[in-house]
Amino acid sequence: MGLFNETSAGTLLKNTGLQKYTGNSGKWKYIILVPKGAEIATKTLALTKQTWVDNQNADMGSRWFILPLIFNGTPEQEETVKETSDFGYEDIVRDGKLTYKIDFESIHIKNVNDIFSMNDGSFNAYILTDKSIIIGYSIDKTIFKPIQLDYARVLPRTSNTGSVNQRVQFELRATDIRQLNKLCIELDCINDADAPSSWYPDIELPVTQPKYLIPILTGVTATAFAFTLKGYDGVAYSAATKEDIYLRKTSEAGTLIPITSIVETTTPGNYTGVIGAQTSGTFFFGLLPQPTAATVGVETDVVSQLVVTI
Repeated sequence: MGLFNETSAGTLLKNTGLQKYTGNSGKWKYIILVPKGAEIATKTLALTKQTWVDNQNADMGSRWFILPLIFNGTPEQEETVKETSDFGYEDIVRDGKLTYKIDFESIHIKNVNDIFSMNDGSFNAYILTDKSIIIGYSIDKTIFKPIQLDYARVLPRTSNTGSVNQRVQFELRATDIRQLNKLCIELDCINDADAPSSWYPDIELPVTQPKYLIPILTGVTATAFAFTLKGYDGVAYSAATKEDIYLRKTSEAGTLIPITSIVETTTPGNYTGVIGAQTSGTFFFGLLPQPTAATVGVETDVVSQLVVTI
């Protein structure tokens, strides 16, 4: 028999008895921008380092990007939006949204130049904290989703005033505050028993985000070539393998020159290599893009050209 004012609220509400408090998830340390629609299918995959590394080093159109370290972060919680009637009654329109404004750590001018390209994409975000917790949400307790964003925008650099440094700023706005509350998941890759192995995302993921290197082809002979690799910061790169190398004649589009071996010389970042027999011409040199390259975490955004007579 039906009852007056019967509702289904009992099936929607949850208990409020407190569990043992294990501490907060920490301060936001890094933002991981992912393309709209990206997600991780299972908890085990979300706890696996290689899942994140592979997505960081994916094709540019589907790549995940770790932004620079958050130096200062200012959350601004909008108040609940309400409608007021002529009689003074109030209706809830929607929950207030969270806006987070960030100052990044001081970064190289090359990174300043490149980070503004993020404004040409459309992203959601996982949040990585200083306690190595990755924050996202789940509707079904299986799929680990990034926090949905109304927008994510890189802002112009502040000025060096003599008392503070220049900093690129960034702002995001969360679409649905429930994803950071009711549906929130805090992934602990260090202690969770379901993790295939323990690891520290806030330490390990920033160093696997691809970095641009400067390629310089210094010489080509009939059967050998020489080159240098270094960052825009001037730091020599010493981990190249022959499977990372892009070398071809400018006249042979899409046909790479077979490389037998490469060896770093006694000068860090300087290499020599053995190649298949060549004739005189013009050569392009660089690193293969991710994920084609054998080594994760490096690319070249340009290729150098060398004219040689053999």
